[in-house]
This record gives sequence, C-alpha cells and structure tokens, in this order.
Amino acid sequence: MTVTFDLNRLIATRLTEIAEAAWRDHRIMPIGDSDGRVLQIGTAATRERWVCGADHGTGVCGEPLLTHRQTAELLGLLNEDEPVLDPELPVTDVELLDEGLGGFFPGSLIHFSDVGREYRKAQG
Repeated sequence: MTVTFDLNRLIATRLTEIAEAAWRDHRIMPIGDSDGRVLQIGTAATRERWVCGADHGTGVCGEPLLTHRQTAELLGLLNEDEPVLDPELPVTDVELLDEGLGGFFPGSLIHFSDVGREYRKAQG
C-alpha cells in the first residue's frame, strides 16, 4: 500500500489551523495577498499580511501587523537584529510559514505603529 501526500493540501490545512488559533488566542487574522495594504516607511515598502483585531483598551485595533523579517527590512536592519526594542503594543508570537526556509517556524508579529515609532527614533 502506497501512501501519498498532497503537499499543497497539507500546507493549506496547516495555514487554516494557524489562522484559527491566531484568531482564537490573540484576535489577529491573516490577510490574503490581494487584500493587504501596501505599508511604507521611508523608501521601503511591504505588503500587509496580518491585522490585529484585539482590543487594547481603546476599541478594536485594526492595525497591520508585521513579521520580524518585514520589520527588519523596513528598518534596514539585518534579519538577526531585534527590530523593535520597546514596543508599546503587545508583540504576538505565532507559527509562520517561511517560504525561504521551506517550513513553519515560530515568529513574532509587531504592530505597524511600533515599527513607525522605531523608524522615527532612528531618524533623530
């Protein structure tokens, strides 16, 4: 008996599980490629992939969330650097698909306002 796996179905199932857990546990949700806003800081830009639906005490947030890699790229940092040292809003840890490494790995999601604040601090 030969067992076959449909890799695309396996990845899609895992992405759905991650999205459901992220909403249930943190009130964040993924954004489809065609639905995300283009986020720009200085001359760098990236596409929104996650959005925060949590209430941080002032109503539903609705702010874009950036991965560690997106944040580092917008701020012009090496990927190993910690891009935002003192965020005002909670950083959320979730499992992310890293297409460069070819798998799912723990990652952090950072509010766009904290990334912008970090950029302004670096600009003086």
